[in-house]
Amino acid sequence: MVRVIGRITWLWLLLAPLNLPAQPAGYYDTAEGKSGEALQQALHEIIDDHTVLSYSGVWGAVYQTDDRPDGTVWDMYSDVPGGDPPYVYQFGSDQCGNYSGEGSCYNREHSFPKSWFDDASPMYTDLFHLYPTDGYVNGRRGNYPFGETDAPDWTSLNGSKVGPSSVTGYNGTVFEPIDTYKGDFARTYFYMATRYYGEDGGWPGSPMTDGAQPEPWALDMLIRWHREDPVSDKERNRNDAVFGYQSNRNPFIDHPDYVDLMYGEPQDIFSPEVDSVQVLAADTLVIWFNEELEEGSALEAGHYSVTGGDVLAAEMEEPNYAVRLVTSSLETGSHNLVITGVRDEAGNVMQFAVFSFSVDVVAVRYRGVSVASLYPNPNRGVFHVRLSDGFSGNVRFRVTDMTGREQNVRISGDAGVYRLCMEGERGCYLLRVMDGERISDRVMFVVQ
Repeated sequence: MVRVIGRITWLWLLLAPLNLPAQPAGYYDTAEGKSGEALQQALHEIIDDHTVLSYSGVWGAVYQTDDRPDGTVWDMYSDVPGGDPPYVYQFGSDQCGNYSGEGSCYNREHSFPKSWFDDASPMYTDLFHLYPTDGYVNGRRGNYPFGETDAPDWTSLNGSKVGPSSVTGYNGTVFEPIDTYKGDFARTYFYMATRYYGEDGGWPGSPMTDGAQPEPWALDMLIRWHREDPVSDKERNRNDAVFGYQSNRNPFIDHPDYVDLMYGEPQDIFSPEVDSVQVLAADTLVIWFNEELEEGSALEAGHYSVTGGDVLAAEMEEPNYAVRLVTSSLETGSHNLVITGVRDEAGNVMQFAVFSFSVDVVAVRYRGVSVASLYPNPNRGVFHVRLSDGFSGNVRFRVTDMTGREQNVRISGDAGVYRLCMEGERGCYLLRVMDGERISDRVMFVVQ
């Protein structure tokens, strides 16, 4: 359902949104906690039923939605960010009309071509995909899909291109905007896919879209454009201005994270962090990270240092988010651990971090046969114990608290990998594994 603005005076269109409204409090509350199609449906319901302008009204709206700080037209097909554009347009006086080449005049570009939705309303005048652009470049773009081309047949004065696609999955002709505005157009297409979600059944579609939804080759490219060209102040200001006319917003400008939540796994852009440092002995520490690590950097002993001693070796635990450090024997008391250069599997680097820990009597190692690993540690009560090859199949487990009192635990598994359950028993405990001939070191673990 839509509301249509009828015949409105030009002056009203120019002056209406001078006080640009910002995002209302609670605007996206009903989308909270959702992902995938559920998120798209929730966002659709939020931005649906927008106020619709007449096509002549678009001419006036762009005075507010697409104006540069100097008051000229912000044309993404001619702009040269950080440089001098080949031509600049004045609102009104440079409006098309006819054009004979680049620099003649500006017109209204349906960045989501109108033939893809059969020139229908309300898409025809939806400001979120309508931009003022050079008329000639707009004509060269036509209704070609956005894409990338390594062998352009034609290049505009600002570097926009027309040519055969170099994007995997499509080999037709495409129009490639300059890098600075690729994210703008990507978020435009995510808006169209969401605003018209479930309303695009009769659209003719295109090589780039199935109705309003991007085809797989296009979706991969648009997600990449969205990540490589983040939201700019230009987009934020435009979002507010369009909201002043249509009373709806582009969610992917307000919340760029919605793209990953709706279309796939979030991109890891955060450095690894340390959850806890566990002291197994005066010469052994285990560092528990919040995510799996890139093994090469995690095993470089030079990435770690401790006060009062030397780091002799770094060993990876299983899974790859715990690192065991072998150090020279540390004295009882407080120490600092410094970590630099450790990377996660996405390549994010922990630049510099300092953590404090204490060595005391309960961390003294009792010599015996090593348990291969106990993980994750600390945990809420369910642990996995992987035994070294020195143990036979007939093993016994003994768990005590720090005073030596034996605890009841549930053990399951075989073939060297066991599951140890102690839910609801918070505290620090010692595990020892025994078979007929061997007794392991005592391993301290923590139930949170």
